[in-house]
Amino acid sequence: MKWICHGDFTNSNELTAGFATFQVGKGHGHHYHLNAEEIIYVVRGESQQALEDQEFDMLEGDSIHIPKGAVHWTKNIGQKELIILVVFSFPIPETIDL
Repeated sequence: MKWICHGDFTNSNELTAGFATFQVGKGHGHHYHLNAEEIIYVVRGESQQALEDQEFDMLEGDSIHIPKGAVHWTKNIGQKELIILVVFSFPIPETIDL
């Protein structure tokens, strides 16, 4: 993660934002955020995104809203590096890995 706005080093009271990069075939396993909603926006590449019991293939320019507490995961299914922009509704989001 490359944070561009985070409660640990900015004065943000309500938001966090950053870029996550995943190599081909890699991703972030099942997890959820107790204290924040999340928006994921595909900047570059292709991802498979799960939200609870649904899976979505996402291309550059696609986005998805992840409700607070919803289990989700991301995987790079493309042939190049995946870069996603993530935005959270809390300055220090808590991630619970499953």
